[in-house]
Amino acid sequence: MLERIVPALAALLLGGCAAAAVPSVPLMTTPSPEVTPTARVTTVSVTASASPTVVPTPTATPDPGVLALEATGCDGGVVLRWSPSTHPDFHHYVALRSPEAEIKPDYPPIAPAVDWGDTYATDPFVTSAVDASIIPTDTLWHYRVMAYDVDGRVVSASSVQSAQMDEGDDLGPLTTATGTDGRTAMDWEAYAGPPQCFSSYRVLYGAGGVATTLLTSLSAQATTEIETAALHASITYAVRVQAVRATMLGTFVVGETDTLAFTVP
Repeated sequence: MLERIVPALAALLLGGCAAAAVPSVPLMTTPSPEVTPTARVTTVSVTASASPTVVPTPTATPDPGVLALEATGCDGGVVLRWSPSTHPDFHHYVALRSPEAEIKPDYPPIAPAVDWGDTYATDPFVTSAVDASIIPTDTLWHYRVMAYDVDGRVVSASSVQSAQMDEGDDLGPLTTATGTDGRTAMDWEAYAGPPQCFSSYRVLYGAGGVATTLLTSLSAQATTEIETAALHASITYAVRVQAVRATMLGTFVVGETDTLAFTVP
């Protein structure tokens, strides 16, 4: 039995030694190359948006041969306003009136156009006038303003504008009252016409039944009363109030009260 075990054990030991003698083969691992993250660079081409070029609106040069005219019909007259002449040969203005819509610019005027005599001006900046030369009716009147040179040739002209004048407005009864302090109060009704027909109230007084002296002037259309110490006790005065429209070349009455005679106590 022993003879069998010994050879087998010897063989086993020899086999183990042989296995131990086999050199181990090292595991060759190829290192992964270093990964360097690459940022994706996106190139954006930015083109600056150019600011829009602001082109100034050209200013029209006024035509020296044209006048802009406005005609306003009021109580008792017509108000004319026009633009200044820029013509280098300007010498004077004249306005013409006609019952017909066509008005020739010639001077002397061609009938039925007339120059009523209140619009001649040699200053180019005197550009307003009134026509209160006729009795107000329901007639529609036509107007045209011309600028002439020194020889009477037309250098500038307006288009024809039309207006109708009405009868003067009634400012109602004028009332007066004198207080114990000697001051006299007056009041009246407001002028009912449009603001463009109003410049001021004129309070007039005088003796002998005629009120022609200016006591005071009021520029607010809504102001319809005053107090004054200018009227003296025991004197009889005539007083009245007028609403007027004033221009550079004339003034006319658009409304008034009756004349009142009273004695200051």
